[in-house]
Amino acid sequence: MRTSLAIMALMLAAILSASAVHAQDDSMASMTADPAADPTLVAEAAAPVKTIAPADVLRMMQDKSAKFALVDTQPIEGYTEGHIPGAISYPWAMQIKSFPIPLPRDRVLIFYGSCPNDTNDTVKKLAEFGYFNVKIMDGGWYKWLALKYPTAGAQSNTSPDLSQLTGPQGKSGKTISR
Repeated sequence: MRTSLAIMALMLAAILSASAVHAQDDSMASMTADPAADPTLVAEAAAPVKTIAPADVLRMMQDKSAKFALVDTQPIEGYTEGHIPGAISYPWAMQIKSFPIPLPRDRVLIFYGSCPNDTNDTVKKLAEFGYFNVKIMDGGWYKWLALKYPTAGAQSNTSPDLSQLTGPQGKSGKTISR
């Protein structure tokens, strides 16, 4: 008798805890719902991405108070070969699939790459995760090179302290922390 009573109590507890877990799952699902369910996010994601001229990016780099981050979408090999000083390497091939995304949210993100389609795809995917304060640099990496603006990497032509993101460089060429 005691054994059957204990078994019934365990079964009742299992049923009650299963329904509580199910209710919690439903609650969490509504909080982490597909971004497409939010009309505001859908409208913002559908808006065309703004572009920015390379000359404006260069001016922002020289303005120590500008809050932005350059994001290079080239494959790792391309970034190593050459990139804009201070740029974060975030190759388009990373296939954004999960959150959190290791890009800052407290500043304008300026994307550029060697292929405009790859950069656009990356920006569209980021919009699905709520990144809307983004711009794409007009002409990308090749326009930057054609304008003979500062570069970093294997084929660098950078003079010291051009980027507010890299900071001043010492005599050894290494970045000095601010």
